[in-house]
Amino acid sequence: MNEAPSDPGQAAGRRLTPRERLRPLAGQDLERYVQTVSRLVLAARLNKWYPDPFACSDRLRMLAPSVRGAAYDGATLDLASGLPYLKDVVAVQADRDLAAAFVAEQESRLAAGKTLTPRVQAKLEYYRRLLKVSLPPLTSLDVRLRRVFPERGVAAFQVVFDRYDAAGQVFSRYTLLLEQTDGVWGGSLLERSGDYTRQTGDFRQLMERCAQDESEILFLLLGKREGVRVEEVTRGRIGPVWSPWAPPPPGWFPPDPREAFILHCPLDSASVAYEADSDTDPFSSFFKDFLSDISRPMIEEAADTLGYKVHKERKFACTPQALGPLQERLREARTRNVIYTL
Repeated sequence: MNEAPSDPGQAAGRRLTPRERLRPLAGQDLERYVQTVSRLVLAARLNKWYPDPFACSDRLRMLAPSVRGAAYDGATLDLASGLPYLKDVVAVQADRDLAAAFVAEQESRLAAGKTLTPRVQAKLEYYRRLLKVSLPPLTSLDVRLRRVFPERGVAAFQVVFDRYDAAGQVFSRYTLLLEQTDGVWGGSLLERSGDYTRQTGDFRQLMERCAQDESEILFLLLGKREGVRVEEVTRGRIGPVWSPWAPPPPGWFPPDPREAFILHCPLDSASVAYEADSDTDPFSSFFKDFLSDISRPMIEEAADTLGYKVHKERKFACTPQALGPLQERLREARTRNVIYTL
């Protein structure tokens, strides 16, 4: 196991109080922030285990003053994650959902010879830009039937759950491979009709309630369900981000941090396919290592019963100015990590 040298969710090496966590950003500072971070998301070359990088990049770009104009005064960073505060991310989604109707209404007014106020005109231009991007729902749950085993009375499913994590303020994706006693006759978490799958309300509530922490915890919670056999749970995250406005603990940035940005893209997975636990994430520890001497044996026994092992890794995307210090600190941590640069 790797001892985490510092917590990426800390600013300047210390925990933030709720009041200290928020930092307004506007003007050229906000423009530089969103343009750089949105490019880093694409530069990280994220695979299917992570949230859609193109959608995440577009969400960030839509916060730029060059896109929003005078429709908004700025945005707020959550300094614990270095990403925009939840309300700003939700606002972009809400604006996109309303954009088509708003644009149609205002263009009808213009066609009728009416004059728009400067604020409404700015909003119209912003909404027109929003209509040029495709933003999937901020929270989505997709369930697909993989295979049915009639001889065993079992159906296998793949579940993909995307959300903007309200606790961590990062983009998150959970991917699950599981088998369930075939629910074609109803009464299960997941039900099927031929080759199609229907989510039950119980399953959606379960995912929204339980998919808030690392993959091992979700594996344990689902593994307790009668009639369910979990094969794999993977959590991929986009964030946190270190920037001049949400700096890292000491030692991770160059002396002049004005152009230094580092995007973290951690991945953790619990799977029955792994032969042993492995951890190449310099900021992580195994769940059981946080437990007391009384609780740890119970979790270890549950892991043996369910048959899973845990794998953790973390890749980075950074600006060239941040590359040297990042490489040096990772060498000190003795972990192997992929780093992409702009």
